[in-house]
Amino acid sequence: MTKVNPDPTHIQTSMAGKAGRHHQKRLAPWRSPGETGVGVGKTAVLLAALLAVLAGPVCARDPNVPPSQAAFRAALTKFYKKCEKETETARFGDLQHARSEAFAQSLGQGLSFEGWLLELRGIEPTPRGGYFVRFVDPVMADFRNVRPTYWNGGPGKIGRETAILPNSDLHDIVRDMRPGLKAVVSGRFFPAEDGRPLFESSKVTFKANEAEKAKFRMPYFSVQFIKIEPR
Repeated sequence: MTKVNPDPTHIQTSMAGKAGRHHQKRLAPWRSPGETGVGVGKTAVLLAALLAVLAGPVCARDPNVPPSQAAFRAALTKFYKKCEKETETARFGDLQHARSEAFAQSLGQGLSFEGWLLELRGIEPTPRGGYFVRFVDPVMADFRNVRPTYWNGGPGKIGRETAILPNSDLHDIVRDMRPGLKAVVSGRFFPAEDGRPLFESSKVTFKANEAEKAKFRMPYFSVQFIKIEPR
């Protein structure tokens, strides 16, 4: 019986094919992220999303302000987002009450606050030589979002009680300040009829829902300043 020697070319081709397949199998796990579809880019996106969820709102986690200011910021942002989605006029009252409760919980006894970091935005002289001053929170100064203002004025006799009078320590400090200057501020909020911080809306409109939303977006809080320390 005659043996037939296999074609050496066929042997080489077969061996090359097997070696190639073996080589591909060994390299498959090392494909680039773009080829696998689960690469570094996707992992980074997922990690960033997770960190954002864990971190919470920027304004609520600022380590440079006292807990009361961080909690006040968080309440402002939370209920502003809720009111933006609301369409039922009757619901705004409930939201405002819930927000007032959150404000009171974040403040100290007598609605007091201490060591808040604010930015001076306006100074208005009174007829008797005193000052009305308006402060904003520098983290919440964007007109497109919630933007609270803290000032030593308000309805009724509040303006007369809280004006910074001549011959006072605060008068000398405020006299040398200019808008844009940051300061560490302490004081107290004036209580409304429900005992919660009193505020006014900065916007007047004939549209009911828009007027209600303005109370959440740009409220003016009546405050008596006890200490102002420019930074």
